[in-house]
Amino acid sequence: MAPATRAGGTAATSPSGDPPLLSVRDLAVTFRTRNGEVPAVREVSFDLARGEILGLVGESGSGKSTVLTALTRMLPRNAQVTAGHIGFDGTDLLGLREAGMRRLRGDRIGLIPQRPMTSLSPATPVGRQLRWHLDGLDDAGRLRELLGGVGLGAVLDRLDGYPFEFSGGQLQRLLIAVAALGKQPDLLLADEPTTTLDATVQAQVLRLLLELRDRVGLAMVFVTHDLGVISQISDRIGVMYAGRLVEIAPTRELFDAPRHPYTQALLEAIPGRYRRGEPLRTIPGTVTGANRLAGCPFAPRCAAAIDLCHEENPVTREVGTSLVGCHRAGEDL
Repeated sequence: MAPATRAGGTAATSPSGDPPLLSVRDLAVTFRTRNGEVPAVREVSFDLARGEILGLVGESGSGKSTVLTALTRMLPRNAQVTAGHIGFDGTDLLGLREAGMRRLRGDRIGLIPQRPMTSLSPATPVGRQLRWHLDGLDDAGRLRELLGGVGLGAVLDRLDGYPFEFSGGQLQRLLIAVAALGKQPDLLLADEPTTTLDATVQAQVLRLLLELRDRVGLAMVFVTHDLGVISQISDRIGVMYAGRLVEIAPTRELFDAPRHPYTQALLEAIPGRYRRGEPLRTIPGTVTGANRLAGCPFAPRCAAAIDLCHEENPVTREVGTSLVGCHRAGEDL
């Protein structure tokens, strides 16, 4: 597992001495709109080793999905991407021509998109699309193995159907079969891949992804809003708020000793932490507009905020094995 690095820092290496598979430095994404520029991601930096799973959590609109889309260079035309460096296995993704990027997408870099209902062609049978994405796969046994691996063995006789004839959960599992099992990429970017699945299938898919990681050394960035899911699959967790990575830590440490007030608030809002009849804790205020603030974006909602928090964005600091973007990092909040 590669250790995290400070924003803007030099590339870290794994304990084995190998360079990280993915290295991101100071990634920023801004969207140009009629009402001006909207910063969606700001100064995001992290490393990912081969075989490591990094989870990204945060409220809707925190920039998690935008990070994944920026890494695959599939953002809309009104997006502007800047970064100090985005390296994948020695290749500079920002400087790569589109033809070279196409050779990586879907082959060495797999993507499980967030919206399965709009990720497949509505006018083409599902079976034909599977063969497209799996390089003309005609081996019935291999196809049965792939679909059975994600709990879809029962749809083998329905592959001449169209996407609208399948449920959202079935389509999501088809996309997982293609991106993770069929291609077996070096890096898998999973954008809320289990959100539409019931608990039984969700557990099955998570187990499959972990088995694939163990078998072929798959590295993964796993985006979700479900802290329960991310605790089961991630080696490290990055917490995003208003486009910034406010904390990154090993999974066990993040749950046992969260350092950032926003991380603490997220954990305190988990319903399972309360007994029947106890009121649930919520985070006051709203995230709306926080990405435009000059100081710490969480300051208006933070009970521990001081004057400096409203004036100046904090520098990321190392506290234990965590990296925390908070002026009061290390204090007993």
